[in-house]
Amino acid sequence: MRLFAFLLIFISHSSWSQREALYYFDKGLAEFSYAFPELFVEGQRGSFKKEVVEKLGKEPRVVYLIPRNSGLMFDNSKIKNFISGSYGIEMYFRYDEASLLLYSQLLGDEVGAKQGKYVHLVTTRDAATKRLNIYLEGKLKFSFIDVDNNMEIDNTAKISFFREEGRETTSGAVAMIKLYDFFIDEETAKNQFEVFSNPIELQKSKIEGVLKNLYFVQSKSVLLPESSPELEVMSSFLKTNPKLKIELSGHTDNQGDFNLNLKLSKERAEAVKEFLVKSGIDAKRIKTKGYGSLKPIASNATESTRSKNRRVELIFIN
Repeated sequence: MRLFAFLLIFISHSSWSQREALYYFDKGLAEFSYAFPELFVEGQRGSFKKEVVEKLGKEPRVVYLIPRNSGLMFDNSKIKNFISGSYGIEMYFRYDEASLLLYSQLLGDEVGAKQGKYVHLVTTRDAATKRLNIYLEGKLKFSFIDVDNNMEIDNTAKISFFREEGRETTSGAVAMIKLYDFFIDEETAKNQFEVFSNPIELQKSKIEGVLKNLYFVQSKSVLLPESSPELEVMSSFLKTNPKLKIELSGHTDNQGDFNLNLKLSKERAEAVKEFLVKSGIDAKRIKTKGYGSLKPIASNATESTRSKNRRVELIFIN
Protein backbone atom coordinates (compact mmCIF):
# COMPACT_ATOMS: atom_id res chain seq x y z
CA MET A 1 0.00 0.00 0.00
CA ARG A 2 1.35 3.43 -0.97
CA LEU A 3 -0.04 6.36 1.00
CA PHE A 4 0.70 9.99 0.21
CA ALA A 5 0.01 11.54 3.57
CA PHE A 6 -2.43 14.46 3.70
CA LEU A 7 -2.92 14.71 -0.10
CA LEU A 8 -5.33 11.78 -0.21
CA ILE A 9 -7.78 13.78 1.87
CA PHE A 10 -8.70 15.66 -1.26
CA ILE A 11 -8.13 13.10 -3.97
CA SER A 12 -9.70 9.98 -3.39
CA HIS A 13 -1.82 7.80 25.26
CA SER A 14 -4.81 5.25 25.91
CA SER A 15 -1.80 3.90 27.91
CA TRP A 16 1.98 3.93 28.15
CA SER A 17 2.00 1.51 25.21
CA GLN A 18 1.48 4.45 22.87
CA ARG A 19 4.52 5.01 20.68
CA GLU A 20 6.07 7.98 18.91
CA ALA A 21 8.68 8.19 16.14
CA LEU A 22 10.49 11.56 16.30
CA TYR A 23 12.64 13.11 13.58
CA TYR A 24 14.48 16.41 14.19
CA PHE A 25 17.41 16.10 11.69
CA ASP A 26 20.21 16.94 14.11
CA LYS A 27 21.11 13.26 13.64
CA GLY A 28 20.68 13.28 9.88
CA LEU A 29 17.63 11.27 8.86
CA ALA A 30 17.85 9.06 11.94
CA GLU A 31 15.06 8.92 14.50
CA PHE A 32 15.61 10.95 17.68
CA SER A 33 15.87 7.95 20.02
CA TYR A 34 17.13 5.46 17.40
CA ALA A 35 14.14 3.27 18.23
CA PHE A 36 12.81 3.54 14.65
CA PRO A 37 14.55 3.32 11.25
CA GLU A 38 15.79 6.44 9.51
CA LEU A 39 13.70 8.15 6.84
CA PHE A 40 14.26 7.26 3.18
CA VAL A 41 15.02 9.86 0.51
CA GLU A 42 12.66 10.04 -2.46
CA GLY A 43 14.02 11.76 -5.54
CA GLN A 44 17.13 13.91 -5.12
CA ARG A 45 18.85 13.82 -1.73
CA GLY A 46 18.73 17.14 0.09
CA SER A 47 21.22 18.75 2.44
CA PHE A 48 21.26 19.84 6.07
CA LYS A 49 21.48 23.41 7.30
CA LYS A 50 21.43 25.20 10.63
CA GLU A 51 18.90 27.99 11.00
CA VAL A 52 16.72 29.60 13.66
CA VAL A 53 13.36 27.88 13.50
CA GLU A 54 10.36 29.76 14.86
CA LYS A 55 8.71 27.95 17.79
CA LEU A 56 11.79 25.77 18.37
CA GLY A 57 13.87 28.37 20.18
CA LYS A 58 16.40 31.10 19.49
CA GLU A 59 19.36 28.79 18.95
CA PRO A 60 19.92 27.62 15.36
CA ARG A 61 18.73 24.08 14.67
CA VAL A 62 19.51 21.62 11.92
CA VAL A 63 16.83 21.35 9.24
CA TYR A 64 16.64 19.18 6.13
CA LEU A 65 16.50 21.10 2.85
CA ILE A 66 14.11 19.45 0.40
CA PRO A 67 15.00 19.74 -3.32
CA ARG A 68 12.30 20.36 -5.90
CA ASN A 69 10.33 17.22 -6.83
CA SER A 70 11.82 15.31 -3.89
CA GLY A 71 10.84 14.27 -0.40
CA LEU A 72 11.15 11.78 2.44
CA MET A 73 9.41 8.50 3.18
CA PHE A 74 8.64 6.50 6.32
CA ASP A 75 8.34 2.73 5.78
CA ASN A 76 5.89 1.42 8.35
CA SER A 77 6.42 -2.16 7.15
CA LYS A 78 9.89 -2.17 8.72
CA ILE A 79 8.57 -1.65 12.26
CA LYS A 80 6.71 -4.48 13.97
CA ASN A 81 3.47 -3.46 15.66
CA PHE A 82 3.77 0.29 15.14
CA ILE A 83 0.98 1.96 13.13
CA SER A 84 -1.77 -0.57 12.49
CA GLY A 85 -4.88 1.40 13.41
CA SER A 86 -5.18 4.90 14.83
CA TYR A 87 -2.34 7.28 14.06
CA GLY A 88 -1.12 10.87 13.95
CA ILE A 89 1.33 12.53 11.55
CA GLU A 90 2.86 15.85 12.57
CA MET A 91 5.15 18.10 10.48
CA TYR A 92 6.82 21.47 10.86
CA PHE A 93 8.04 22.68 7.48
CA ARG A 94 8.36 25.58 5.07
CA TYR A 95 7.90 25.71 1.30
CA ASP A 96 9.31 27.86 -1.47
CA GLU A 97 6.48 27.75 -4.06
CA ALA A 98 2.90 27.75 -2.82
CA SER A 99 1.51 26.67 -6.19
CA LEU A 100 3.51 23.42 -6.02
CA LEU A 101 2.76 22.52 -2.40
CA LEU A 102 0.99 19.18 -1.97
CA TYR A 103 -0.89 20.41 1.09
CA SER A 104 -2.02 23.76 -0.33
CA GLN A 105 -5.73 22.94 0.05
CA LEU A 106 -5.22 22.46 3.78
CA LEU A 107 -3.85 25.99 4.12
CA GLY A 108 -6.59 27.57 1.99
CA ASP A 109 -6.30 31.34 1.61
CA GLU A 110 -3.24 31.35 3.88
CA VAL A 111 -1.08 29.36 1.48
CA GLY A 112 0.46 32.42 -0.21
CA ALA A 113 1.05 34.36 3.00
CA LYS A 114 2.79 31.39 4.62
CA GLN A 115 5.19 30.80 1.75
CA GLY A 116 8.75 30.79 3.09
CA LYS A 117 7.52 30.50 6.71
CA TYR A 118 7.31 27.44 8.90
CA VAL A 119 3.91 25.73 9.03
CA HIS A 120 2.74 23.26 11.67
CA LEU A 121 0.42 20.62 10.20
CA VAL A 122 -1.08 17.51 11.81
CA THR A 123 -3.25 14.76 10.36
CA THR A 124 -4.69 12.16 12.76
CA ARG A 125 -7.20 9.33 12.27
CA ASP A 126 -9.19 7.26 14.76
CA ALA A 127 -9.41 3.67 13.51
CA ALA A 128 -12.58 2.88 15.47
CA THR A 129 -14.70 5.86 14.37
CA LYS A 130 -12.82 6.75 11.14
CA ARG A 131 -12.73 10.33 12.42
CA LEU A 132 -10.02 12.37 10.68
CA ASN A 133 -8.79 15.60 12.29
CA ILE A 134 -6.53 18.15 10.62
CA TYR A 135 -4.76 20.71 12.83
CA LEU A 136 -3.07 23.81 11.44
CA GLU A 137 -0.86 25.83 13.81
CA GLY A 138 -2.20 23.75 16.69
CA LYS A 139 -5.87 24.48 15.99
CA LEU A 140 -8.50 22.21 14.46
CA LYS A 141 -9.08 23.16 10.81
CA PHE A 142 -10.98 20.14 9.42
CA SER A 143 -12.77 17.20 11.01
CA PHE A 144 -14.75 14.58 9.10
CA ILE A 145 -15.43 10.85 8.80
CA ASP A 146 -13.14 9.01 6.38
CA VAL A 147 -15.97 6.75 5.16
CA ASP A 148 -14.03 5.36 2.18
CA ASN A 149 -10.89 4.63 4.25
CA ASN A 150 -8.75 6.79 1.98
CA MET A 151 -6.53 7.77 4.88
CA GLU A 152 -6.23 4.36 6.51
CA ILE A 153 -2.68 3.18 7.28
CA ASP A 154 -1.83 -0.49 7.80
CA ASN A 155 1.41 -2.21 8.77
CA THR A 156 2.58 -2.39 5.14
CA ALA A 157 2.20 1.33 4.42
CA LYS A 158 4.89 3.62 3.07
CA ILE A 159 4.16 7.22 3.99
CA SER A 160 5.51 9.89 1.65
CA PHE A 161 6.16 13.49 2.64
CA PHE A 162 6.39 16.44 0.22
CA ARG A 163 6.61 14.37 -3.00
CA GLU A 164 4.14 12.63 -5.30
CA GLU A 165 5.09 10.45 -8.25
CA GLY A 166 4.27 12.18 -11.55
CA ARG A 167 3.61 15.58 -10.04
CA GLU A 168 5.89 18.60 -9.74
CA THR A 169 6.41 19.57 -6.11
CA THR A 170 8.03 22.48 -4.31
CA SER A 171 11.41 22.73 -2.65
CA GLY A 172 11.56 23.78 0.98
CA ALA A 173 12.77 22.63 4.39
CA VAL A 174 11.52 20.48 7.24
CA ALA A 175 12.47 20.91 10.91
CA MET A 176 10.36 18.15 12.44
CA ILE A 177 8.36 15.05 11.53
CA LYS A 178 6.57 12.93 14.12
CA LEU A 179 4.46 9.80 13.79
CA TYR A 180 2.15 8.50 16.53
CA ASP A 181 0.29 5.20 16.85
CA PHE A 182 -2.71 6.89 18.44
CA PHE A 183 -5.46 9.38 17.59
CA ILE A 184 -5.05 12.99 18.74
CA ASP A 185 -8.37 14.41 19.89
CA GLU A 186 -9.02 18.12 20.46
CA GLU A 187 -8.36 17.97 24.20
CA THR A 188 -4.99 16.28 23.68
CA ALA A 189 -4.13 18.69 20.87
CA LYS A 190 -4.65 21.70 23.15
CA ASN A 191 -1.78 20.50 25.32
CA GLN A 192 0.38 18.81 22.71
CA PHE A 193 0.42 21.67 20.17
CA GLU A 194 0.05 24.71 22.43
CA VAL A 195 3.53 25.96 21.57
CA PHE A 196 2.49 26.19 17.92
CA SER A 197 -0.77 28.05 18.56
CA ASN A 198 -0.07 30.60 21.29
CA PRO A 199 2.67 33.16 21.95
CA ILE A 200 4.57 32.71 25.22
CA GLU A 201 4.37 35.87 27.28
CA LEU A 202 7.14 37.14 29.51
CA GLN A 203 5.05 37.55 32.64
CA LYS A 204 5.55 36.13 36.10
CA SER A 205 1.90 35.13 36.23
CA LYS A 206 2.36 33.10 33.05
CA ILE A 207 5.58 31.46 34.20
CA GLU A 208 4.52 30.29 37.66
CA GLY A 209 2.53 27.06 37.92
CA VAL A 210 2.39 24.17 35.46
CA LEU A 211 4.87 24.61 32.62
CA LYS A 212 2.50 23.87 29.77
CA ASN A 213 4.95 23.98 26.90
CA LEU A 214 7.39 21.34 28.08
CA TYR A 215 7.83 18.25 25.93
CA PHE A 216 9.85 15.13 26.78
CA VAL A 217 10.72 11.91 25.04
CA GLN A 218 8.09 9.41 26.15
CA SER A 219 8.93 7.85 29.54
CA LYS A 220 12.30 9.66 29.62
CA SER A 221 13.71 12.92 30.96
CA VAL A 222 15.07 14.11 27.60
CA LEU A 223 13.64 17.52 26.62
CA LEU A 224 12.40 17.95 23.05
CA PRO A 225 13.14 21.11 21.02
CA GLU A 226 9.58 22.41 21.36
CA SER A 227 10.39 23.05 25.02
CA SER A 228 13.03 25.67 24.20
CA PRO A 229 10.78 28.73 23.70
CA GLU A 230 9.16 28.51 27.13
CA LEU A 231 12.47 27.72 28.85
CA GLU A 232 14.15 30.64 27.08
CA VAL A 233 11.39 32.94 28.33
CA MET A 234 11.84 31.56 31.83
CA SER A 235 15.62 32.09 31.63
CA SER A 236 15.18 35.66 30.39
CA PHE A 237 12.74 36.41 33.20
CA LEU A 238 15.11 35.03 35.84
CA LYS A 239 17.99 37.07 34.41
CA THR A 240 15.99 40.27 34.68
CA ASN A 241 14.93 39.34 38.24
CA PRO A 242 18.22 38.10 39.72
CA LYS A 243 16.95 37.88 43.31
CA LEU A 244 14.18 35.43 42.51
CA LYS A 245 14.60 31.75 43.39
CA ILE A 246 12.45 28.93 42.08
CA GLU A 247 11.47 25.36 42.89
CA LEU A 248 10.78 22.89 40.08
CA SER A 249 8.68 19.82 40.89
CA GLY A 250 8.19 16.87 38.58
CA HIS A 251 5.02 14.76 38.50
CA THR A 252 3.78 11.68 36.62
CA ASP A 253 0.53 9.75 36.23
CA ASN A 254 -0.03 6.47 38.08
CA GLN A 255 0.80 4.13 35.20
CA GLY A 256 3.75 1.80 35.70
CA ASP A 257 6.10 1.25 38.61
CA PHE A 258 5.76 3.77 41.47
CA ASN A 259 9.50 4.03 42.17
CA LEU A 260 10.39 4.42 38.50
CA ASN A 261 7.82 7.20 38.20
CA LEU A 262 9.28 8.89 41.26
CA LYS A 263 12.74 8.74 39.70
CA LEU A 264 11.47 9.99 36.33
CA SER A 265 9.66 12.95 37.89
CA LYS A 266 12.82 14.06 39.69
CA GLU A 267 14.93 13.64 36.54
CA ARG A 268 12.54 15.75 34.47
CA ALA A 269 12.72 18.58 37.00
CA GLU A 270 16.51 18.24 36.88
CA ALA A 271 16.44 18.41 33.07
CA VAL A 272 14.66 21.76 33.22
CA LYS A 273 17.18 22.99 35.79
CA GLU A 274 20.06 21.87 33.56
CA PHE A 275 18.67 23.89 30.64
CA LEU A 276 18.39 27.01 32.80
CA VAL A 277 21.87 26.59 34.26
CA LYS A 278 23.36 26.20 30.78
CA SER A 279 21.58 29.43 29.80
CA GLY A 280 23.36 31.31 32.59
CA ILE A 281 21.14 30.95 35.67
CA ASP A 282 22.95 30.20 38.94
CA ALA A 283 22.19 26.61 40.01
CA LYS A 284 21.83 27.80 43.61
CA ARG A 285 18.67 29.66 42.63
CA ILE A 286 16.90 26.45 41.57
CA LYS A 287 15.61 23.64 43.78
CA THR A 288 14.14 20.44 42.33
CA LYS A 289 11.77 17.81 43.71
CA GLY A 290 10.15 14.70 42.30
CA TYR A 291 6.73 13.54 43.49
CA GLY A 292 5.94 10.80 40.98
CA SER A 293 2.21 10.07 41.05
CA LEU A 294 1.61 11.36 44.57
CA LYS A 295 0.04 14.72 43.61
CA PRO A 296 -2.36 14.27 40.68
CA ILE A 297 -4.31 17.28 39.44
CA ALA A 298 -6.71 15.22 37.30
CA SER A 299 -8.18 11.75 37.10
CA ASN A 300 -5.92 8.88 36.03
CA ALA A 301 -8.85 7.04 34.45
CA THR A 302 -8.26 8.14 30.84
CA GLU A 303 -5.27 9.15 28.75
CA SER A 304 -6.53 12.69 28.15
CA THR A 305 -6.76 13.31 31.89
CA ARG A 306 -3.60 11.35 32.77
CA SER A 307 -1.62 13.61 30.45
CA LYS A 308 -2.39 16.54 32.76
CA ASN A 309 -0.69 14.72 35.63
CA ARG A 310 2.55 14.30 33.66
CA ARG A 311 3.95 17.75 34.28
CA VAL A 312 6.63 19.99 35.75
CA GLU A 313 5.52 22.83 38.03
CA LEU A 314 7.36 26.01 39.02
CA ILE A 315 6.89 28.12 42.13
CA PHE A 316 8.80 31.15 43.38
CA ILE A 317 10.43 30.75 46.78
CA ASN A 318 12.20 33.04 49.27
